[in-house]
Amino acid sequence: MQLIDQRLAYSATDLVGFLECRHLANLERAATLVPDVRRPNRDDPVLDRMARRGQEYEARYLDELRAEGREIAEIRPPDTVSPTRLIRPEHEATLQAMRRGAEVIYQGVLLDERRLGYADFLERVDTPSDLGPWSYEVVDTKLARQPSAPAVLQICMYSDLLGTMQGRLPDRMHLVLGGVQRETVSLRVADYAAYYRLVASEFEELLDSPEDVYPVQSKPEPVGHCDFCSWTLECRAQWRREDDLALVAGLTSRQRRALHAIDVTTRRGLANPSPPLPEKMEGVSPEALARVQAQAAIQVRGDSRVISERIPPERDREKALVPDRGLWALPEPSPGDLFLDLEGDPFYGSDEVDGIDYLFGAIEPGLPDAAGEPTFHAFWSIEDGDVTTAAERQAFEDCIDLIMDRWTTHPGMHVYHYAPYETGAMKRLAGRYATRETEVDQLLRGQVFVDLYRVVRQGIRASVESYSIKRLEPLYGFKREIDLRDAGESIVEFEHWLEPEPDTDRDALLDQIKAYNRDDCVSTWHLREWLEEQRAALVSELGAEALPRPSVIEPEETEDTEEQQEIKELVDRLTDDLEKDLTDGTSLEDPAQRGRWLLAQLVDWHRREHKAVWWRYFHLKDELTEDERAEETDVLGRLTFLDARPDPNPRARSTIYRFQFAEQDHKLSVGDSVRTQVGKDAGRIVRLDDEACEVELRLGSRRPPPQPTSLIQFNYVNPKPKPSSLKWLTQWVVENGIDADGPVQAARDLLMRRPPRVGQFEGEPLAAEGDNAQDAARRLVQELEDSYLAVQGPPGSGKSTVGAEMIVDLVEAGKRVGVTANSHKVIGELLEKTARVAEARGVDVRIGQRTNNEPASESFQHLESTDDACDSLAAGFLDVVGGTTWLWSSEKTHGAVDVLCIDEAGQMSLADALAAAPCATNLLLLGDPQQLDQPLQGVHPPGADRSVLAHLLDGARVMPKDLGLFLDGTWRLHPSICVFTSEVFYEDSLRSHPGRENLDLNGATPFDGTGLRFVSVPHTRRVSDSEEEAAVISEQVHRLLRAHPTWTDAESATQGLTDQDVLIITPYNRQIRELGSRPELKGFRIGTVDKFQGQEAPISIYSMATSSADDAPRGMEFLYSLNRLNVATSRARCLAVVVASPGLLAVRCRTPRQMHLANALARLWEMAEDWPA
Repeated sequence: MQLIDQRLAYSATDLVGFLECRHLANLERAATLVPDVRRPNRDDPVLDRMARRGQEYEARYLDELRAEGREIAEIRPPDTVSPTRLIRPEHEATLQAMRRGAEVIYQGVLLDERRLGYADFLERVDTPSDLGPWSYEVVDTKLARQPSAPAVLQICMYSDLLGTMQGRLPDRMHLVLGGVQRETVSLRVADYAAYYRLVASEFEELLDSPEDVYPVQSKPEPVGHCDFCSWTLECRAQWRREDDLALVAGLTSRQRRALHAIDVTTRRGLANPSPPLPEKMEGVSPEALARVQAQAAIQVRGDSRVISERIPPERDREKALVPDRGLWALPEPSPGDLFLDLEGDPFYGSDEVDGIDYLFGAIEPGLPDAAGEPTFHAFWSIEDGDVTTAAERQAFEDCIDLIMDRWTTHPGMHVYHYAPYETGAMKRLAGRYATRETEVDQLLRGQVFVDLYRVVRQGIRASVESYSIKRLEPLYGFKREIDLRDAGESIVEFEHWLEPEPDTDRDALLDQIKAYNRDDCVSTWHLREWLEEQRAALVSELGAEALPRPSVIEPEETEDTEEQQEIKELVDRLTDDLEKDLTDGTSLEDPAQRGRWLLAQLVDWHRREHKAVWWRYFHLKDELTEDERAEETDVLGRLTFLDARPDPNPRARSTIYRFQFAEQDHKLSVGDSVRTQVGKDAGRIVRLDDEACEVELRLGSRRPPPQPTSLIQFNYVNPKPKPSSLKWLTQWVVENGIDADGPVQAARDLLMRRPPRVGQFEGEPLAAEGDNAQDAARRLVQELEDSYLAVQGPPGSGKSTVGAEMIVDLVEAGKRVGVTANSHKVIGELLEKTARVAEARGVDVRIGQRTNNEPASESFQHLESTDDACDSLAAGFLDVVGGTTWLWSSEKTHGAVDVLCIDEAGQMSLADALAAAPCATNLLLLGDPQQLDQPLQGVHPPGADRSVLAHLLDGARVMPKDLGLFLDGTWRLHPSICVFTSEVFYEDSLRSHPGRENLDLNGATPFDGTGLRFVSVPHTRRVSDSEEEAAVISEQVHRLLRAHPTWTDAESATQGLTDQDVLIITPYNRQIRELGSRPELKGFRIGTVDKFQGQEAPISIYSMATSSADDAPRGMEFLYSLNRLNVATSRARCLAVVVASPGLLAVRCRTPRQMHLANALARLWEMAEDWPA
């Protein structure tokens, strides 16, 4: 901040600081306005180093622009602070350069009454503005390899200032990133601008606040920015003076807010509260509250000393000790044990790789060296005096080979580490280099890695403010040989080694880093020995009740199965001409190479999904306590058995077990398979009542009764025959080439993202000039030549109707049609619509559906097997057959239909679509990835994680005109809703069909009129249900219906409004229960977003229920989901109402993705009309 013409002006750095910490903004304001307050100087070698490298990177980019012959207007010297007297002249010079149309403006000064910015580059684009037939966009250089939230916020501010100067907001803004590829990331300004405006407005309110500037009135809160902030020492000193809750190890921001709400603000106040803490606090479980209170108590007792105590071991409801928790998770020590620590530099970049693990260190106490000390194994990612990816790969392989050798020699050995970084790195490097993948998988499944951090957090309580290993070392008397305070200083030494000063002894630097790493490994060993002492004391205390050690899992044979070996050979042949270590082939320029690389990632897609289900289950079962499991959304926790009864269907030979569960947010539903916390199959859920908190399970009567304290969702379905179909496709491509003539051309075109074959010239739009998308779709599907047609249908665009019309057209032309989707329900709905269209047109269409139960309509033929479907099609008995991808992936259905229609293709994985593709000559894809996304459990390589439609869109939100069709008109949305939907979700490409302007609500204040409404309902610490929002909704809806309102449809016909004309939507099952408990809402349609997909009503009300982003139980990605907000608001024909806490707007985003999510809600708030009080 600085004073310009006696007015407080702020920079993007100030705004970023405010976003990170409100207290920081107050301190900076005081330092600017109060002469006696001085900003601290923080000596940070890492930050200084990065600043210098950033300046050098900017200079290199400038030199490249000059070398290209670009005309550059240089306004001011880089990396200088302009005196206040020069700011306005430099701003005027920037304006003059813009007015004369300079091609590039370097270090332009952007200024208004409150804001000041120095843009790295302003580059001219051919978009008209007040300047003339051109305008400018912001280009900023960043050394980072990925865009960051501060960087995006900075260029948002610059773009907003630039928009004022040139009379229009730029369309895009750009970050030139560092690292391997030096990628330029171009962002749509509108995707972030509303969020930026909200943050800037809140910041300016703080700057204009009448409260005293100094002493500042706010209190410091611990945030991530504390590690980089120059005011950190002052804040920490204040915490100590005030004995602040920030000093309590492991206390979350939500728990801190809950304690503040009951006037518990100090560590001692938490340790010894008076009056006692309430038994129940909103957003904090009793177990979590007891845990943090005990932590505060030991810190108070310890005062300036580090003391510890054992946490009482966890017990189940029968009071039996729970194995593999805390100290019970320690395996038997072995002579082959290793103690591992990795040193990594996330800032490192070369022509080969971004970020690197430069040292893999491990000590082996069972193998003494010549001095009698544990042998230290150091594997460096260094060769010929430089860091290389080849050396990193070798170091990784050597490390894994050492572990595997010791495991083979000592089957009871383990690898101890502290915190989960090491196992994450092993998975990442195995994937990056496609090496030692089988060994890493074996080590993980064999539970060879032991995270002592988890053992400590579950078994030991210490009087420390942080559970970093260095804070615990006084407990076991460890003294370091090398005084490096944290890993950041190791990185500084490594960076110094990379680019040394003259006369630097590089070998001495490496010795210093190695000694530090060895200290970490030795400290981990001593910690394990101390924990063994604690375990022995616990065993002595419990006597015969003590639990045995975890069982030893011996190494398996490392040979792959025959099937896996065949797939590996296919992948090798498929990619033999590509770069060996290529980890992202989606950007390859050659479509054939790109398609082959992607197919190589997809052929094993289903196995990765399978493993993900099991790894998630083992994580929930083995690594979490009962209390921690109850916080997960794929678990029903704290179960109590109620009763059991025979299944009412005598043929089922099953028993129904009924349990009570704790009130919680979850995503389980009827039909889900579940397993218990001890690994037993618990059957399927047949009833789930969130209001009564009861669940009923069906399990075979011959099976032992389940005895769960937790039920873990386990919806694994065997994917056969889909993997075999993908393998067949891969085999064909290996033998014939991806672009050869022959079968499955449509699937191969899809992989390569080649335009459909419908007779058009390359690059030409599929729809002819003046042709609407619906007519074009019906025409083009008839013209497909061994190809595909993709149709993206936004809300209310008539996608299903167009799809049904196309199916009927195809049948009239003598074609056989298959229909598939992710569920029988979706398939049945499209088949029913097809039947209605056929009847209206007088066309005889014979339809069958392959289901395990009855089909969607009695008029459909029920196909009980794949053979039934194939025989009926081959014999000409049926024209249209619906079934899931399990049907269409069968070898028996190859070539069974002329066209396969994939409905809701935005939710179907590319892998499943390709597996089903051999059944048809042509593919028809219907859907919209901007509505509900595909369900995905595993982590997959780039491109392989997309739905089939998202693959075609390739990051765009609207279908490219040469690859498919976009239904650009909605029959549902009033224009005042459509303008929001179009801008935020469809890049301004959607419009309302004529007549939608007639839609209206009449005589129902505050529901009069049309458009968007934002109802702000203040509440705090609400996680997944809000009685405050439910009360407002029930009151307003009750008033609505008492007024006997009417609504007018698109044909100007007026009718009465009933309870069925209002949809009440929420993200959470608990809020459904809260809303459903209101007598005023009985009879209304209430449900989650998923339930109302495809439905519409004159009014939709979306209750978001959570108080703030920090309270969101499934994180921002779920609560602020663009897909959910799109579906929730676009159910409304006349009026879309969002009911939410204002805290959801005041969100502190940490990533550009979070900014994009928050921007949609911020833009709705901007566009919504005021809701009458």
